[in-house]
Amino acid sequence: MKRKMKKITKPALAALAVLMALTMALSACGGGAGSSGGSAAGGSSVPGSSAEAPDAAADAYTVTDLAGRTTEFAVSPTRALAIAGPAYEKVFLLGQADKLAGAHFLMVERPWVKETNPAISAVAAIESPGEPNVEALLALDPDVAFFFDYADSLAAIEEAGIPVVVVQNSEGNPTTVDEFIDYQKKEVQTFADTFGGSALDKAAEWDAYFAEKVAYVQDKVKDVPDEERKTALYAYGEDGLGVFSQYSYVSFWLELAGGKNLADETGQEMDTVVTLEQIIAWDPDFYFMGRMESTEPVTTDPKWKDIEAVKSGNVYLCPDGVMYWDYSSEGVLLMEYLAQKMYPELFEDLDMVAEVQDYYSRFYGYGLSEENAQRILDHLPPLGYEEPEEEGE
Repeated sequence: MKRKMKKITKPALAALAVLMALTMALSACGGGAGSSGGSAAGGSSVPGSSAEAPDAAADAYTVTDLAGRTTEFAVSPTRALAIAGPAYEKVFLLGQADKLAGAHFLMVERPWVKETNPAISAVAAIESPGEPNVEALLALDPDVAFFFDYADSLAAIEEAGIPVVVVQNSEGNPTTVDEFIDYQKKEVQTFADTFGGSALDKAAEWDAYFAEKVAYVQDKVKDVPDEERKTALYAYGEDGLGVFSQYSYVSFWLELAGGKNLADETGQEMDTVVTLEQIIAWDPDFYFMGRMESTEPVTTDPKWKDIEAVKSGNVYLCPDGVMYWDYSSEGVLLMEYLAQKMYPELFEDLDMVAEVQDYYSRFYGYGLSEENAQRILDHLPPLGYEEPEEEGE
């Protein structure tokens, strides 16, 4: 699956580093005191809902966010700021993108965001999302900001009178696969609780879809003996030496797919950087790579040649869509992708092109051609997409 692509520019790498820091250091957080709980009141059908289901004419209601905080709303928001890394994708998933007044600056520039939602061009790009300019946020006249749990910035936004719903925490990551599954549902549900109405129905649909796909994959791999489970690493970074480690989304997706994440052995939470010597010692069966533009740092460097994944041709540049598959709701597709790569004989019936087409139609309201679905799987932009020119070119 090696392909030669245009080298990432330094500005693009800097921007990528910003989003990686935000999504990896703050992603997932469901097992501890910060997670929302309870059942929905007022009609939500998804377990774990924490709000009275609002609609356009509803009375005031309260949302419990993923940090365990409560935020009151007089009416359902009509102008939202998707500041936290994956927030845009959740809003889009729930059919609420028309309510976006602003979004993380990197999200509004992503090729598949532009392709699936041309209206994103009218959405303000929020710079410095970890420490946003509060006056600039106020100018967007928002009803809610989906934000991180950064104490100082969060306080400043709330003091300005903008309601904040925390959708990414700095700690409290799930520590078991069951906690992770529960957290995935809560994450989507928090956005749905905030918007109410049709968002609650869409969250229920996604919840059922997620449960179905997890059950499908788990049933296929359940009889693989522990000693025969494939070992893997999921890497990122310019040299391929950054790896997602224990309690990361990726580690749980690999576990659900029937694999073993060797980077769990580092004891580092979320992600870490390791040496090539360590990777050689681990000798993974599969080397998955995300948030990169090519597998060449691994496949063309002779120092990697004796690693099993390289020798057997099992180095893969993972799919990339509206959001990174490794840290978004599209992760359910990544689970299927990983499972099929590691156990092709068990997943002969799995048509990943059709899976991607179905997901984009069902949850993004976008009809993907087979060719464009394949391009997502191949980590490519949409057909006809042209990279914007760098300043000075």
